[in-house]
Amino acid sequence: MATMTAVSKSPFAALDVDRHDGLGLVLSAAMPLAVFVIANGLGQFNNVLPLFFSPLGLPGWAGAVLHLGCLPLFGVARWMVAGRGAAGQRAGWWIVALMAGTIGFPFVVAPLQPLALSMVAFALLILGLGAMIRVGQVDPKAAMVMAPGMAWMGFSAFVGLSFAAAWSPPFAVTNSQTA
Repeated sequence: MATMTAVSKSPFAALDVDRHDGLGLVLSAAMPLAVFVIANGLGQFNNVLPLFFSPLGLPGWAGAVLHLGCLPLFGVARWMVAGRGAAGQRAGWWIVALMAGTIGFPFVVAPLQPLALSMVAFALLILGLGAMIRVGQVDPKAAMVMAPGMAWMGFSAFVGLSFAAAWSPPFAVTNSQTA
């Protein structure tokens, strides 16, 4: 005689980004991009367009691709450490904060002056480096997955601050000195 057992399972269990299989990996990489799409839609409703860093004559879309390309890397790194005990969970929350900052950054900095924009970029870089250190303590490979995104953020922050410093007093020639 066959017996049946009832199993209670949430219909959203398939969307669990912490599951350690191929679907969890794909969801962890895709979820930050999906959140950016939602944020971009909300920004469009409020007439707020994202501002992406495109140095060296790159077109704006290339800067957007490089900026948004960081998000799946951060999602994969979070997936790699999420199942590694309490330290992995804490490192995962640092990455979530980094992803939130990376998603919000293009919308927040659009109205800022160049120096303020550079300071926000450096604050995000410091948050990312802190997250990378915590992730590296749990899984060094996950920290290496974050490295390309952090390199782009570091380059962006450095170039932005260099330009802002070069054109801001007291580092640059001011108009009062030309008389």
